[in-house]
Amino acid sequence: EDETWCPPERNFLKAFYTDAKGQEWTNVTGWINEFNNHCEWHGVKCNEEDKVIKLMLGNGGLSGRISDVISSLTSIETLDLRDNDLKGSIPNGIGKLVNLSSFIVSYNVITGSIPDGFGNLSNLQLLHIHGNSLRGTVPLLASKGQHYSSFISDCGSPSVFDSPLDCPSCTMCCNSQSECDMAEKKTDFGMWSLVFIGSAVIFALLILSTTVIKEICTSGQNVPSTSNEHYIVGKDSVYSFFLSSNVTAWVFAIAVLTTQTLCFVFF
Repeated sequence: EDETWCPPERNFLKAFYTDAKGQEWTNVTGWINEFNNHCEWHGVKCNEEDKVIKLMLGNGGLSGRISDVISSLTSIETLDLRDNDLKGSIPNGIGKLVNLSSFIVSYNVITGSIPDGFGNLSNLQLLHIHGNSLRGTVPLLASKGQHYSSFISDCGSPSVFDSPLDCPSCTMCCNSQSECDMAEKKTDFGMWSLVFIGSAVIFALLILSTTVIKEICTSGQNVPSTSNEHYIVGKDSVYSFFLSSNVTAWVFAIAVLTTQTLCFVFF
């Protein structure tokens, strides 16, 4: 069959139309007309080679499901199907659309899990999948959200499920009450704890080494009963325990220093 008269993408769009119950759409101008170019169909935009680069059918009365043939529109950059009644799951082949920069399917009735292929969408700049019933984890996205509304999902609480959708790259999370807030960035408390504890130990060792060097340099000399170290640190300060040779005093001082540091950073 001559692709000039019947381009493959025309057939892909016809399959999409059928699976999304095109006969019920609010605007079907040009769709599946045998005597026009598929690039003239409502919501379809093509490049100079008649390859589909945008499919924008938001709030258009779509139902049924998102056809698997969508992954065959390899030049597509924008897929906007928001505010419809689409059911089923997101096609597994979505990760093949490496040119995709905007994927918007918010406020439908889509279920299932997020395809692993999402992690391959290196050009993705806009991801709106909230207002559905998706579960599991959104793979770590290759690009970074440039705006607080770049990547939105149902990762907020309360959720319709026992636990909300996990989306480490999301910039905004929505909950089952349609309330959306900026996503909280997770802090690696374990790593920071090790950093601060290590800093406390290094600080203590520096004081100890200073004291030892001072004792070596002043050995055999008359030293005042009140040492300069106690004067500098403070006689009543908990840090004066670092000047002691008692192990218990050192443990206590390190514990206090670590606690103070953690409180200062996180609270």
